[in-house]
Amino acid sequence: MDIILISGKDNRRINLYIKFVFLIIGASVCIGLLAFFIYNITVFTSHKVDQNRLVQLNAENKIIHQEIDRIEREISSLNIFIDSLEIHDKKLRTFASLKPIDDDVRNMGVGGYANHYDSSRLSTEMRNELASLSQILDNLVARSRLQKESYDMLLIHFEEKRYLRDHTPSIIPVQGWFISGFGYRIDPFTGQIKMHEGLDIAAPPGTPIIAPADGIVKSVGNRGGFGLTLKIDHGYGFSTLYAHCQRIKVTVGTKIKRGDIIAYVGNTGKSTGPHLHYEVRISQVPVDPINYILTSPSIVD
Repeated sequence: MDIILISGKDNRRINLYIKFVFLIIGASVCIGLLAFFIYNITVFTSHKVDQNRLVQLNAENKIIHQEIDRIEREISSLNIFIDSLEIHDKKLRTFASLKPIDDDVRNMGVGGYANHYDSSRLSTEMRNELASLSQILDNLVARSRLQKESYDMLLIHFEEKRYLRDHTPSIIPVQGWFISGFGYRIDPFTGQIKMHEGLDIAAPPGTPIIAPADGIVKSVGNRGGFGLTLKIDHGYGFSTLYAHCQRIKVTVGTKIKRGDIIAYVGNTGKSTGPHLHYEVRISQVPVDPINYILTSPSIVD
């Protein structure tokens, strides 16, 4: 390749001859230097970005470890709290005469740990820490569910006990004098020995008669020698009967509570004087009402 250089001052000409191969080599060197320069700039910039990212990741990792430590402390406190609930549960079950939950059941296994992420991207230390944390949480969840089921059972049990208590006759239905108890006696009208299936309580006419327990009024009306009579079904096989009433305040189907006024003492039917004939039956079998009066200020003659 010929290159001609002309001087503008004296019009001198200089002829240069450069081989084409040298030109190619020179161009290649220039391109190489340019590429090397660009590559170094790129590497430098990338390295700077990686350094900033590394700093950010280290800061995030530190925060994550702090949060894991905090969660572990919270889990420890929760574990202690559930332990206290289990101790309380055992006491309640003993009080309720229920069998305590077996320790083997409480310490039941919750199965193997299955992660939901690519654990291969984590360090062995972090992978083990997360696995341990997850197993502890699974165990706490299982124990909490079991404890809830136990408390639900206890609640039902105590509700049943409360219902039974509320529906069991336990107070005297009228304030007065016991004049005739439960058992065999001489009938004042026939003179013959006859089973007296209730308790006679003398009181002035119009004295309020109260329900000894919760229940539903089953019948109201005249029953021959019993006169104006009221019968209440209390559930659990308990029923009570009130005879010789002057007036009855409730009607069939009325739901009543212990202590409600249901009638008034009278002298209806075969009666030697104003009094209440009171019966308690269990599954239709008469029992001594005195056993179902927990407190009694009445005078026993």
